[in-house]
Amino acid sequence: MARHTPILMALICAMAVPCAAYAAEIASAWTTDKPETKARLIGGQSAGQSMAAVEITLAEGWKTYWRFPGDAGGVPPAFNWEKSENLASAMVLYPAPKRMTDKAGDTLGYKGTAVFPVVLQAKDPSKPVALRLMLDYGICKDVCIPVEAELSVDIPVGALDALPPSVMAALDHVPRAADARRANDPRLLKTEVKLDGAKPTIAFEAEFPGGTGNVDAFVESPNGYYIPLPKVGSGKDAGEDRLRFEIDLTGAVDPADIKGKLAIVTLVSGHGLSEATFKLE
Repeated sequence: MARHTPILMALICAMAVPCAAYAAEIASAWTTDKPETKARLIGGQSAGQSMAAVEITLAEGWKTYWRFPGDAGGVPPAFNWEKSENLASAMVLYPAPKRMTDKAGDTLGYKGTAVFPVVLQAKDPSKPVALRLMLDYGICKDVCIPVEAELSVDIPVGALDALPPSVMAALDHVPRAADARRANDPRLLKTEVKLDGAKPTIAFEAEFPGGTGNVDAFVESPNGYYIPLPKVGSGKDAGEDRLRFEIDLTGAVDPADIKGKLAIVTLVSGHGLSEATFKLE
């Protein structure tokens, strides 16, 4: 859903200004138990806000998953911070994924490197945060492997002026809500939800500044119900920068289960990214 807080807005605004040189990284060691993947935890600050990031790298041909893995399924990452000290909250941000197609179907996720920025709130801002993460994620190539990692890093008070460039780049690829949208970010224009009858559907129209080449859209339910990936509609487009997407819910979910609930739509193009919510009614 549209989860942008004033803190996140400040981070996004700060990214419009070139980053200052940052001090030496505060980071955990890389995991070394699996040759197919490794992970580490990075600490830092941006715009005066304590931050962290979970960085996962993958061997050639391997992939890992977004928070919604797509039609073919998969294991999304799970972040457990309960062993941390002086931590009030940790909000994980998800850079927009790519749709990947293989013989199993379409999945949403990442190849190469995935960086998940984390907005931190300390219980006592005058004291360091001892960040302790139990990380679970899945990786797939010809087979799928569950991965577990224990990562830790201590973040001193006011130790860093900026985040590493890799984390700033990941922040820039987090889909933006309406209150943080940039001029070239896609925009949700209208939705059509039909949950009654023999063929329940979801349809929506979106505007893509800069054109509709190389664009995609994903819809998910924050309540955990499966919603199939959208397809570009067969009807006439509303314009050269607009597309209609359609989702056939037949057999995928009981319409009664999702009626009245919120859905999250993520819009991705080569020019920008955005996120919006709408009600399934």
